[in-house]
Order: sequence, then C-alpha cells, then structure tokens
Amino acid sequence: MLPHMPHIRMRAVKKEHVQLLSDSLAKELAPAMKTPVDNFTFELVQTQFFSGGQQTDSYPFIEVLWFARSQEVQDECASIITRQIKSIADYEDVVIVFQVLAKEAYYENGIHF
Repeated sequence: MLPHMPHIRMRAVKKEHVQLLSDSLAKELAPAMKTPVDNFTFELVQTQFFSGGQQTDSYPFIEVLWFARSQEVQDECASIITRQIKSIADYEDVVIVFQVLAKEAYYENGIHF
C-alpha cells in the first residue's frame, strides 16, 4: 500500500475556488492516488506577481507535494486537477508541479514513513 499525505498548494486561485476544490478534488484524486480522502491538505498561498515593473495577474500555479507515484498516476492526477480548475473559472492556463518527497525525510509525530 502506498503511503499517503498529498499536500496541494495553490497560487493565483481565488479563495472560494480553493474551498470548493478542497472537496471535489480530494474526492476525485483519492482513488487515483489510492489515498483516503481525509489525508489531503489544501493550502492557498497568497502571492503577488510582477513583470516589467508592474503588478500582473497570473495563471493558477499548483504544487502537489507527495510520495512518488507512477508516471501514469501523475498524468491522471494532472488531468483531474487541470479539468476541475478550468471548470470553476475561465483560466486559460493551469500549471502543475509535482514535488516528490522522500519518505525517510517526511515525519509525522516524530516518525518518518
């Protein structure tokens, strides 16, 4: 059985959208990742973007921190996240980055996986 703990950080996404996604994404990603729904953590990172000396808007930038899964599972999860984000707002582009965490470097209550 794969360990769980996906942590999803979202930038340039509205608070109310993250709130909705924290339910719908967890429910759809859980079977794909073989992880219980209640093990997901969603975080909204407040950011500001700049270009050419001016503040600018940005596209959603999503980080998924997790233990390694297969390329097939990663592709499926990227597709699910992209589809759900685009379905709640008129985002033209969505960027997703998967950050693989080493089990021996991740501790819960002082014990690593």
